[in-house]
Amino acid sequence: MSGCSAQQELGDVKVTYLASSRGLYKDIELTEQNISILENRSSESRTEVAMPKNEWEALLKHCRALPAQPEGFDAEKLSIDAAIASTLTIKGIDDSKDMVFEIDYSNVPKPFQPLVNQILALSETVE
Repeated sequence: MSGCSAQQELGDVKVTYLASSRGLYKDIELTEQNISILENRSSESRTEVAMPKNEWEALLKHCRALPAQPEGFDAEKLSIDAAIASTLTIKGIDDSKDMVFEIDYSNVPKPFQPLVNQILALSETVE
């Protein structure tokens, strides 16, 4: 199964990344048009900036490179208190199914690192 498709119509692909623990909260949404973050759990308004075209194309490339499931990833480790569970969701996949991955924020599986690193870097551009 492949990740995002470059052939999708405008606005069809959406990437979300949510990481939450006692001391950390990251709620990031990415579309072809915007980079949007929710600053904290109690906020209802999102802060947005425009998505640079070259960054969106790179994001799609990283999405297409994802495996269907992270190899060697042990979901049981997410129940350990030190693990920070995060959810990566990619909507607008070729077969119309959402791709949802539960991963450890502090120990991202290698195939997911380029995408997660780009998502976090893009979130830093939102003021």
